[in-house]
Amino acid sequence: MFGSVNASTFKYIAAKFYHPSTRFYDLHGLSSSKGGECDLIQANNKFIALPLSGPGGRIGIINAKKPGRLPAHIPCLLCNSEVSNFKFDPFNENILVTVSNDNKIRLWEIPEDGIEEDVAEPKCVLRASNMDKIQLIEFHPNSKDVLLTTSNDLGSPSIRIWDLQAQKDEITLTGQHKDIILSCAWSPDGTKIATHSKDKKVRILDARTGDVVAEGPSHQSIRPSRLAWVNGQSIVSVGFGLGSSREVLLFKTQDLSRHLAKKTIDISPSLMSIHYDQDCQLLFVAGRGDRTIHPFHIMGDEQLISLPKIEGANLQQGFAFLPKSQCNVKEIEIERFYRLSPDQIEQVGVRVPRARPEYFQDDIFVPTADIENPAQDAASWFKGENKQLERIPLKPEDMEPLSSAPPPASQAQSKAKFEMGKQEVTEEQRKKEQMERMFAIAKSVEGDEDEEVQTKKAASQEDEEVADEEWDD
Repeated sequence: MFGSVNASTFKYIAAKFYHPSTRFYDLHGLSSSKGGECDLIQANNKFIALPLSGPGGRIGIINAKKPGRLPAHIPCLLCNSEVSNFKFDPFNENILVTVSNDNKIRLWEIPEDGIEEDVAEPKCVLRASNMDKIQLIEFHPNSKDVLLTTSNDLGSPSIRIWDLQAQKDEITLTGQHKDIILSCAWSPDGTKIATHSKDKKVRILDARTGDVVAEGPSHQSIRPSRLAWVNGQSIVSVGFGLGSSREVLLFKTQDLSRHLAKKTIDISPSLMSIHYDQDCQLLFVAGRGDRTIHPFHIMGDEQLISLPKIEGANLQQGFAFLPKSQCNVKEIEIERFYRLSPDQIEQVGVRVPRARPEYFQDDIFVPTADIENPAQDAASWFKGENKQLERIPLKPEDMEPLSSAPPPASQAQSKAKFEMGKQEVTEEQRKKEQMERMFAIAKSVEGDEDEEVQTKKAASQEDEEVADEEWDD
């Protein structure tokens, strides 16, 4: 009766900053002058990568298993040109891809224990004759060795899809955009691409043919934005409205002519990074130079619900989320990520308070995508096959699911009282019905007796009547 109609399961989420012993501190030389399309930190289970100032386009590589004080000189990958973007391969934690201002894509293979000195020779270098000003890179969500890049080829924005195994661009999409592509994202099944360009349009493209499936207006500002697929039917865009108002827009992919929901975050010029959790439908938005991370729960196709903010002590420069398998399920930790500040990297966990934490919360921890094993290779995807990742459970062997757990003692006691009350009511009802039957029987007996008395009275009256011959003339 008193609950909210749009109550979220995650309305009481809270962040827990891990012990200082898990931090990487004394960081020097962070290059924070990258564009809005570049996240300043990338991480996986083994390594942390971040851009460092200095000649040669430097990407520092940190061993994630060795927290503590960072060396004065962090070992770097030298790209020979200013780096514009970089990302780890989701299916191979030892592979990092960088793109730089010399219009080259470099593939770096990092040894299992990391690097101890600067490395200048990549595993391979990819290029195209007319490719110019590469901005974005995105790995395919299901297929291994499939990479998407966007570039502004002498005023003609283009999307290329590369086969990293064959080391060539198999698909080139041009003519769909009239201005620079600000953000892009693969659909969960890997068949479509969502883009937002400087002409203030959001588009859905067929990844293999380049056909524009849908198109519509987006943010009213030409500043950098970010896109994410909510599911196969919806996308969310984080960008700027008029007057530097930062906003979140939710679209239905079948009709991009208008947004279904909108949330204004605040008014600030700082660039934003986002992360979307497909399992929990949670969106995290962080501004570069802010202290606050803004979480949102996307419920259904039209609801954007703001959740409690995550506050940090230091100014953040970005965040990098780890796979779901790294979360502490027994502590009901739904997210774990690295938070980058100008002089340190700290670990943060996002937790959901629950009344019965001793049980596995299977309503929150649904089977997650097995990102360690790709669904297919690049050759099969370019042939037209669409395979999806397998899903793996997160339940520890020594925990019982909440859905099959017995009711708590308080609930059992309340149920017992309720059943006892039902029995009492039933007994009272039975007695009441018995009394009503007795009254009905008594009334019927009384009615029969009254009828017999009346009959006898009528007969006596007839006996008392005088015969006709006894009347005098």
